[in-house]
Amino acid sequence: MLTTHKPLRILIATPLGFRGHGGIDRLNDMIIDEVTKLPASNIKLDRLVTRGNGSLLWSPFIFLLSLVNLWIAARWHEVDLLHIAVAVKGSLYRKLILSRWARYCGVPYLLHTHGAGFEESWPKLPHFLRTATDRMFNESIAIVVLTSTWSQFISDRLPLSAKKVTLIPNGTPAVSMPPRTSDNDDVLITFLGELGPRKGTPQLVEALGILAPRKDWLATIAGNHDIKGTKKRIQELGIADRVTVPGWLDPVQTADLLRRTDIFVLPTFQEVLPMSILESMSYGVAIITTPVGAIPDAIVHERTGLIVPAGDVQALTAAIARLINDKELRRRLGTAARLKHATRFEISGCVARLIDLWRRLRLESKI
Repeated sequence: MLTTHKPLRILIATPLGFRGHGGIDRLNDMIIDEVTKLPASNIKLDRLVTRGNGSLLWSPFIFLLSLVNLWIAARWHEVDLLHIAVAVKGSLYRKLILSRWARYCGVPYLLHTHGAGFEESWPKLPHFLRTATDRMFNESIAIVVLTSTWSQFISDRLPLSAKKVTLIPNGTPAVSMPPRTSDNDDVLITFLGELGPRKGTPQLVEALGILAPRKDWLATIAGNHDIKGTKKRIQELGIADRVTVPGWLDPVQTADLLRRTDIFVLPTFQEVLPMSILESMSYGVAIITTPVGAIPDAIVHERTGLIVPAGDVQALTAAIARLINDKELRRRLGTAARLKHATRFEISGCVARLIDLWRRLRLESKI
């Protein structure tokens, strides 16, 4: 019956755009790809780039252009809903303006919460920003959260918005190719993400330095931000011949790396539900990580991975050494993680729930 209606036209506000270097852009790319495969869904998605992938000097102009594009789309009745991914710091400030502009243009908006530490920093904002953030959430027509703790946080902070909350975890595509099974190669340890203190890469590098006397492992630390500092410390520890720092990898390069990976390590201090964890699960990789954010929803210690305390280099070193030594444990944890990904974190399920939400909003005449 829904296909008799005109297409539901949705703009997804995304920071950097297609193949942007960040979890929000990666998730939005996957969502758009999945919806594109479902022409019968009668949903048309387009990106609204709010920051841009170039120099920060250009970001104000890119953001201004996004406001102009939203106004044009509203003026010509080419948008029914603005889907806003919101996180901390610059993302929050941009989205405060964007949401108010959407209201001015007569475009209803949905908020999709991302970004580690948002629930901690929100109550600590200056009064005017805190009030504006409360208003942004209260004036949205729906709120998508990644975890049950966020659902409770919204209910406690904004009781009037509690009924608007929908829990939809992040997702990534399933992988048909089996994980690596070679008996002869060195164990490959991989990190993917933002290089720097928040993701725990300094602790990972220190752990690899402790493991330097062993000759049965190699490592790849891939991502953006503190590439120079990471390489410098690797050189100081004398492990540059065994640890590669290639920078940010595109989806094809990431897939190739994960197919060869034996151990994925994310010793992070602050997260919600990281895409790199979900991608590694889909490849059946044994995972070592920390119990922050919603990670315990995906990785259960000794069942779908190993959990170590954030910042504990000795525990991290011991966990890596344990998995290097025990191929059967790597296989068992990777297999369990892959099964859990298939049942809870596959992108098609995530998108199906989003489509249901968008359609429900239309049926309720909110868009």
